[in-house]
Amino acid sequence: MADLINPSNVGFDAVIDKKKSIIYGVILGIISFILGLIVLFVVKDLNSFWGVMSMSFIVNTAVFVIIAALFAFALRKANGGYWNFSIALKSIFMMLAISTIISTIGTQLYVNFVNPTLQEKVVTHTINVTIEYMEKNNVPDEVIDSKIAELEKQVDSIGKITLGQIFKGLAITLMFQFVFALLLSALTKREKLAIRQDAI
Repeated sequence: MADLINPSNVGFDAVIDKKKSIIYGVILGIISFILGLIVLFVVKDLNSFWGVMSMSFIVNTAVFVIIAALFAFALRKANGGYWNFSIALKSIFMMLAISTIISTIGTQLYVNFVNPTLQEKVVTHTINVTIEYMEKNNVPDEVIDSKIAELEKQVDSIGKITLGQIFKGLAITLMFQFVFALLLSALTKREKLAIRQDAI
């Protein structure tokens, strides 16, 4: 008897577990929302320019990526430990899309209705820290003025964000999440090869 791999059958019979993707998406969305609030509350009191600039990346990006990757592997495990790229992409993107919608809506509701002064405090503090950093490093006045003007536009736009802008931002974020889902799908793809017993 000889064992041969049947190339026409990868032995994959998993299907998309929508319920699990939704559950993980909701959990990830809540985590992402909380991480975003942590960044806002911490940044408004940070006096380090690089601390202010890196806080969002470290918490909102790095921590989110790690948790999302862990959830992707958990989704694969829930599917029996095996899935192909297509199933992985659909499952992971569903999770990421749900999390993005929840965190975006949650954040907008919080900064516009629950704590409307928080975002303004963060932007104003960022302006002050940026100016102080630039002056210490002898940055030309025209560069400082340009940066201040850019940040002041953010202050002026606070509370004036329309539904159209929110949906536009959400669409752009979902595009990035799709790319992230592609990467996670390639990382977590794990197919079970079917073995065919052929008598010689």
